[in-house]
Amino acid sequence: MVFTEPIQTKKTTGFNDSVSIEPFPQAIEACDICILAIPDYAIELFLIQNFSLLKDSIMIDLTNGNRKNKRDLKRVLSSLDIKFDRWVKAFNDIGAIQELQHHSGGKSRFTTQVCGPDEESVEAVIRLAEALGYSTKKVPIDQYEKLQGAQDTIGWEWNHSIVLMVALFLLVSIYIIIQTSGRPNFEWYTILARHSNRMFAWTSIYGFALSLLPGTLIRLINAFGNTRRPRLLVWGCNIRKHVGLISLYFLFLHACMTVLLFGGEYFGYMLFSGEMAWEDEASMLTAVVSTSLFVITGIASLPSVGDAMNKAQFACVFGPVVWMALALGVMHVLFIGVTSWTATPRSPYAWARGMPPETLLSSVFPLFVMFLKAVQVGLGYIGWLKNKINASKRTSVHNKSSRPPEYNEVTPEKLENGVIQTA
Repeated sequence: MVFTEPIQTKKTTGFNDSVSIEPFPQAIEACDICILAIPDYAIELFLIQNFSLLKDSIMIDLTNGNRKNKRDLKRVLSSLDIKFDRWVKAFNDIGAIQELQHHSGGKSRFTTQVCGPDEESVEAVIRLAEALGYSTKKVPIDQYEKLQGAQDTIGWEWNHSIVLMVALFLLVSIYIIIQTSGRPNFEWYTILARHSNRMFAWTSIYGFALSLLPGTLIRLINAFGNTRRPRLLVWGCNIRKHVGLISLYFLFLHACMTVLLFGGEYFGYMLFSGEMAWEDEASMLTAVVSTSLFVITGIASLPSVGDAMNKAQFACVFGPVVWMALALGVMHVLFIGVTSWTATPRSPYAWARGMPPETLLSSVFPLFVMFLKAVQVGLGYIGWLKNKINASKRTSVHNKSSRPPEYNEVTPEKLENGVIQTA
């Protein structure tokens, strides 16, 4: 380890008895590996001034320059027409915030991806990283562009999830605005709070159902013995956690808005007689329990929590818990809406413009997803039962075939006692 002395006129002290302090030019000329922990805009000037001293060293590029500025080490070398392949991309996928928050005595280790054009240089950097306490993942050089932008993007999963949920919210908003604007005594300002609250609720429950649908469909495909995975379902599985977290955000908006608006002005139909009917109280109970369960799944989605969960805990939270949360959320909608769906004559508020109520439409898709889950679980149980029966038959045949011949022999004593053994 070499500590350089930027101010060469400064006198050294006894500190250099155990650590050598060298002037900068001599230090970089003698080093085997040079870590370029400098801003990307300084790389070009650094190479112009010092490349002649570093040409026999391995250079590690830590920058996260994007494609627009073209200031990473690879592009700067190319722009300067320098033929040099002993550079390695590493450590740039670990942020400073992660390092600062990491407990030095903890058991977890950061993983850094390493790639470069020279195999020997890559192996040397991997050994260095492991000596510094990192885990490493060697990636091919064709993954360079992806590794280069590791810290400069929120990830395609978040991008796709945000686009999907925003599109869903806009579709829901358009329907609710068109439907509710046909109600008697409608006021447009109520879109801002009263009806936006319903938009948040509808978007939230559809988002949770969407996050659970791809995994259910893949399990159904497995149940029929098909090993092919449609790309759309694989895409859905990749973004399902992100869709679920955005849905949790919409649920939070719905809960906050409901608390702010709850009263006789907007919820008079629940408080007409001064107290709520049993359906309304049941809807409040299911809403509270459903929200709490969704919050649990959201917490379990955090890397610090999810990484510490074992298989049984993970299967419990993202199995029975999340499906119970969705079921209770649908029950919340049903308790509120069923009476208005079935009322005779039809309510001009619930069926404005002759369009189905939002409570009806918002429950149809989640109910469909829950039906698919029930079918998938049923098929899985049937398959398990068949396997158990077949295993039992194989065991029975094996036991019979292993009996000695005299076991099945019919003797007068067996006939007299009413005992006849057959194969």
